Amino acid sequence: MLLSRPWLLSLQGLTPPMGPRRLYWLERLLDALGDTTLDDGEKFNVATALTGYALTDATLVYATKAAGQELAAAGVKGATDYGEVLAEVLDPATYPVLSAMMRSGLLKESEGWTEDADFLFGLNLLLDGVEALMARRAGRPE
Repeated sequence: MLLSRPWLLSLQGLTPPMGPRRLYWLERLLDALGDTTLDDGEKFNVATALTGYALTDATLVYATKAAGQELAAAGVKGATDYGEVLAEVLDPATYPVLSAMMRSGLLKESEGWTEDADFLFGLNLLLDGVEALMARRAGRPE
């Protein structure tokens, strides 16, 4: 939804949710958490964490697409090319872990700049954490 309405991304850092649609989004998230073992503060924090994740990811996707012509002119057409550039320019003494990852070809299988699987990995990571928190609140093993 955010990528189809990129103008929303420019609003995300400026104000808390105030318009009817942004409040409705928050309402829907809070409602989805309604029958959980979380207290109201935890529900609100989960909703804002998930919203923040979606906004940050959408902003990154949009920014890389918007910079597409400049990056393409520099020979960087996607994450694969970006990884190759980083492998060449990163100083392994300063960035030992990141440099090793890029030199190993971590991004070589990427298509373009974004992968739905990458977004889903992060989303599932967050949701697994929420599930573990709810299990703790319910007093059951995780």
